[in-house]
Amino acid sequence: MTTLFYLIIYDLPDNKAANKRRTRLHKMLSGYGKWTQYSVFECFLTAIQFATLQTKIEKLVKPEEDSVRLYVLDAGAIKRTITYGSEIPRQEQTIVL
Repeated sequence: MTTLFYLIIYDLPDNKAANKRRTRLHKMLSGYGKWTQYSVFECFLTAIQFATLQTKIEKLVKPEEDSVRLYVLDAGAIKRTITYGSEIPRQEQTIVL
C-alpha cells in the first residue's frame, strides 16, 4: 500500500462560526497526521485515506470564507526538507478517527 506525503495548511477567519470549524478541522486532521505548526499538518496517506480526507474537508469548510491547501509531495520532498528547531517529517502509524 503506497503512501504519499501531504502538507495541509489552513487559514480560517476569526469569528465564532469559523472558530468552531477550525476546531473541528484541527481535530479531524489530528487523526490523519502530525500537527507541526499552528495551522499546518504533515500527513502520510494512502490514496483511499486522501480521498476520504478530501470529502471530509469539503463538507466542513466554507470555500467563500476559508482557505485550505493540500500539497501533494513525493518521497523525494521529505529527503529535501530542511527543518530548524523541529524534526524532519517521518512516517508513523496513521490513525484515522
